[in-house]
Amino acid sequence: MPTSRRRHWGTSTLVRQMLQATCTVAVATSLLAHAGQTTNKIGITMVDIPAGSFMMGSCKITSSMAEENKKRAFMGQVLITAGCSNLDSDAEDNETPQHRVSIRKFQIGKTEVTLGQFKQYIAAAGRSDMVDDKFIKYNNNGDDAPVRYVNWYNAQSFIDWLNKTDGGGYRLPTESEWEYACRAGGNSTYCGGDSVGLVAWYSTNSGGGAHAVGTKQGNAFGLFDMSGNAWEWVEDYSHDSYNGAPTDGSAWTSRGKTSYRVLRGGSAAGNASNSRAAYRSGNTPEYPYGTESFRVARTR
Repeated sequence: MPTSRRRHWGTSTLVRQMLQATCTVAVATSLLAHAGQTTNKIGITMVDIPAGSFMMGSCKITSSMAEENKKRAFMGQVLITAGCSNLDSDAEDNETPQHRVSIRKFQIGKTEVTLGQFKQYIAAAGRSDMVDDKFIKYNNNGDDAPVRYVNWYNAQSFIDWLNKTDGGGYRLPTESEWEYACRAGGNSTYCGGDSVGLVAWYSTNSGGGAHAVGTKQGNAFGLFDMSGNAWEWVEDYSHDSYNGAPTDGSAWTSRGKTSYRVLRGGSAAGNASNSRAAYRSGNTPEYPYGTESFRVARTR
């Protein structure tokens, strides 16, 4: 834990920080006022997300920049900077460069898809082939917990069925939509605040298993479990950085160095850093891991 240190602020600095905090709260409150919601035929509550723009990713000195700065320092040359004022010491290189993204209005699930909701798909679509010993093993926390042991293609199959069942427009969120919804007009470390224990089930407080959705603090959009509980598939291919990433809210559909698809949000088995709003992971779309789930989005 960091040690506590007393800091002395000038009047102008203190006023500026108070104004910034007030503006952040005002933005989040304004966005929340537009976040209506509806519940579909199988019990998934969809929340309206308004259009807007945000800074995606993290600000940091990347490892390559740090290596270059060693040489520059030795040579007495000017050091490279990250070009921003909110450096994040926990950030990973693949969260850079931080960049502005514009998002159109859409809807996203209030929670991850639950086991009970997914069971409706299994029964209606005749997908009992999915219910093997591993699926049963990783889905032993009740029907209100997020469904787990679901690969990217399983999520897409569920969405195909849901579109036929409930009017169309459902899809996985894009990665930028996911982070925009997570941040909800703010810039907290986690989705809903700066205290991981308040917003997320993760390795320190979960006991190793998933918990019923919606039992931790939500964010300003009224979304729950975007940090922790279960990893969430998004539409995009995984890339090593945001160089070349779309800035219009669309999915990054060009393949990176691997066929991996992106996972966001962390899980009940992951550490606090995995649950950060900016943290990015990925896996092969065919491989169902025991902590992987998803939430649905919908074009409005």
